[in-house]
Amino acid sequence: MADQTDIADVIKNIQADVTAIVRGEIELAKAELMPQAKAAGIGAGLFTVAAVVAMTGLTVLLFGFSFWLSYGYQAWFHLDLLPSLAWGFATIAVIFFLVAAVVALLGKNQLAFTGAKETAASTEATVAAVKDAVEASLHDVQELSLTGRRPELEA
Repeated sequence: MADQTDIADVIKNIQADVTAIVRGEIELAKAELMPQAKAAGIGAGLFTVAAVVAMTGLTVLLFGFSFWLSYGYQAWFHLDLLPSLAWGFATIAVIFFLVAAVVALLGKNQLAFTGAKETAASTEATVAAVKDAVEASLHDVQELSLTGRRPELEA
């Protein structure tokens, strides 16, 4: 009966250890992934900035520099009103879309996500340690069943 009590205690200890290990791994994963999530948030914010810049570019395109540049095209190239307006609007649009593309590329670089490498390595080490402990325990059980003595009592 004492052996059953010892086995029950061992099983309870194993359950407690596994629970503690799993909780530790979860905390490690959280600690490792939080900076990456923050960088992803910054990247998303930069994409939002890119969208705002693009929209602002469209507004300015329609109300500001386009007319001024159109006047320049008309004076420099002796164009009629309609072609000079088209060239002025197109030039400003290209400038603002280039600015939006640069901001979008900056945001894309912030979205690099590497994963939880340290957590995976720690989990693999923990699994290997548990396997080794189980194999050692199985060996001890086999030794006990063959000899009737506990291996740790022989030393």
